[in-house]
Amino acid sequence: MAGLLSFHAHPDDEVISTGGVLARYARLGEQVVVVTATDGAEGEIHNYEDPDSLKTQLAEIRAGEIRAALDELGVKHHEFLGYRDSGMMGTEANSHPLAFWQADLFEATRRLVRLIRRHQPEVMTVYDPFGGYGHPDHIQVHRVGTAAFFGCRDLGWFPLEEAEEYWAPSKLYWNAWSRSRTQAIAQYWDEPENPEDNEEDWWANRGIPDEEISTVIDVREEVSLKESALRAHRSQIPADWFLLRIPEEGRARVMGYESFQRIFSTVPSALPEDDLFAGLR
Repeated sequence: MAGLLSFHAHPDDEVISTGGVLARYARLGEQVVVVTATDGAEGEIHNYEDPDSLKTQLAEIRAGEIRAALDELGVKHHEFLGYRDSGMMGTEANSHPLAFWQADLFEATRRLVRLIRRHQPEVMTVYDPFGGYGHPDHIQVHRVGTAAFFGCRDLGWFPLEEAEEYWAPSKLYWNAWSRSRTQAIAQYWDEPENPEDNEEDWWANRGIPDEEISTVIDVREEVSLKESALRAHRSQIPADWFLLRIPEEGRARVMGYESFQRIFSTVPSALPEDDLFAGLR
């Protein structure tokens, strides 16, 4: 088996953070597995005339959308970790007993360890400690994903279950939005998040400094697939979302590269890298 396992919080995150990488490695013949922690049922509903009528069906709708999005990217393997969308911090959904944010860390890690042993990836991607932007489910993906990467090695805490084989991935990466990429996005962003702040300064300091990025993957050939996959998330991604309105001359710079920080590797590979499988192939 081997290949890549990419762990995400909600349906649509897999495209926004790693859509190009998923499509690229699927096209190159690697086994690509996406694991989604939650059902995405607390997300906003776009592109429907009566969104409130769909709220009780949203988990089912979003499950269909992520399958459609992964089909666009050429990704065959998908798993849900089995938790409820936690919503934003301080909301009622965040304290729901089935929410990912409320999950027992050991149990959630055990579930992901089972999937690691089932799919046997060589490479894993998860989020950074801030979850990219502070959403509780994204922070929890970091905690659980990092714990499972190392925990699957420990047969004391996570003994083999029936028919399981020992497996330990070789490389762990955190998704990273580079500062140069966020500055490129700023040219097309038309929805101020902090209207009281200086917008120019806010964008200038956002993202991971480029010198701290270890790995940049060229996904310019996959941009059109990434856009199609975004549109497949109909309930979550507005039809006029800014990333879908970037003019041709800006598409490659904004969407044509995906960046990571390499956190751990059992194989030698000089930095910076341009391939998640560097040292393995």
